[in-house]
Order: sequence, then C-alpha cells, then structure tokens
Amino acid sequence: MTQSRRRPVWPFVVVGSVSVLAVLAAVGAWMYFVYRLSDPVPAAFGARVDGKSIVVKMALCPTDVIRRVEVTDADDDKSANPKVLWWASNPTTAAARSGVVKLWSGEGFERHAPELAQSAVPRNLVVGYVDPTGGGLDDVFTLRTVSAAKLKPGQYWTRDGARTAAQIDAQLQCHDSK
Repeated sequence: MTQSRRRPVWPFVVVGSVSVLAVLAAVGAWMYFVYRLSDPVPAAFGARVDGKSIVVKMALCPTDVIRRVEVTDADDDKSANPKVLWWASNPTTAAARSGVVKLWSGEGFERHAPELAQSAVPRNLVVGYVDPTGGGLDDVFTLRTVSAAKLKPGQYWTRDGARTAAQIDAQLQCHDSK
C-alpha cells in the first residue's frame, strides 16, 4: 500500500490570508480616497466693486445668524493667524443680516473697526463671518478679478462666475425649519 503524502496546508492559508488582507486594504484605501474627493466644496461668496466700495454677499441660510464679519490678508502666509484688517459685529439692517456687507464702512452694523486706508487694502482678501457658535464660513477674493468683472445690477462675482444673491444663498441647500 502506498502512502500518500499530504502537503502542508498552512503556506496556502497564510498566502491566502495575506492576499485577502491586501485586497481589503486596497478597497479601504480606495473608499477613503473617493470619500475625501467627494467632500463638498464650500459655498462661494460673491463680491462686487461699486465705485470705491467693495460689497460682499456671504452665502447664508435664512436661519443663519452673523455675529461678526472679518477681513484678513489672504497673502499673509507668515503667521498661523493672519491679522484681522477690518471687522464689523452685530448687524442692524436686513441687508447686513442677510450677508450683504460693504467692507471698510461698517454700514449696517452696531460696531466696526475704523476704515482702512485705500493703500492698505491687500490684493487678495479673506472675508468670513462668525456665527453665535463660533463657526462660520469664509471665502477668498482677488480684487483685480472682482474689479474687472462685468456684472449686471444685483450680481456679484464668485469663483463660479456672476451670481445673484439668491444664487449665492442657494448653494447651501437650506432646509426649512418648519
């Protein structure tokens, strides 16, 4: 009688287990990559130049509340917290509460920083708002691009082109709180 010799199974089990783990790791990495790429792009704010004034329309839902608006220099990459060039707080008008802000003027706000000298206005601005929870949104504007934009009355320049205030707000897909 011939004895059959059994081959050990363990090398195949180990190789198979490693292969399964490699496939799972690759699938997990792919899913993470797809998830990271699918992060929504923050809503674009709009800006326009009216004469010597810069007017910004911030994307807001009707239930959002602005406590403070801040402007910083987008090119200030020397510090972790760029210096606030101008601010305004506690909106007092419907326009300011809806996110329409005339920078450097303080118009429509209870308190604001003094007007910045025209020569001190940087080429690229970060404009953002802070809500009562300390959260908020911001966006970056290149003043040369905003100034050159050919806008119709009621339009603002965004990174996606000319938009109305309603189109800027619509990016947020607000849900009615009724």
